[in-house]
Amino acid sequence: MEGLVPFAAALGLIVVLELGDKTQLATISLASRHPWPPVLLGAATGLILVTAIGSAAGLLLAEVLRDWIFAIKIGGGLLFIAFGVASYRHQEREAADETARPRGAFLTAFIVNAVAELGDKTQLAVIILVASTGAPLSVFAGASVGLTAVAGASVAIGTGLARILHADRMRVASTLLFIAAGVLLIVEALITG
Repeated sequence: MEGLVPFAAALGLIVVLELGDKTQLATISLASRHPWPPVLLGAATGLILVTAIGSAAGLLLAEVLRDWIFAIKIGGGLLFIAFGVASYRHQEREAADETARPRGAFLTAFIVNAVAELGDKTQLAVIILVASTGAPLSVFAGASVGLTAVAGASVAIGTGLARILHADRMRVASTLLFIAAGVLLIVEALITG
């Protein structure tokens, strides 16, 4: 049944699950190198899209994706590592092309967050909450608010780090955050797969 209880349950659970997660690390990294509005919008859009998929599908989607979760996590982890290495190697080119930067930041944040959340514990939590409460709209709304709040906090952290760290150190830190997020995704897949 739709209502405040499933909304609050989804909001609380998702915020707790998402703090310190690989998507938060990736969003911090992106926000440290790009203007914050497209990063926040891209991250939130990607997270909300995946939350909508989980909400709409319920337990049925969990059964269908069960066989693919391992591959999605390994592929996502490799993608994160590739983003980290590519961001380090192409930092100068991004700085020279300021006009393409916001669009690139939005698309990168969108793709990174959407891929990372497919089959992630937060998407599975949304699926289970929808199936157990029968409140897909309330769970979707609560989870979306929670994910957007964590994305906002991540953007604030990344923007703050960019202000206090020298550009060369920020580039290295950003690369390491992406690689760490990728490794965490692969380790999670190996442990649960």
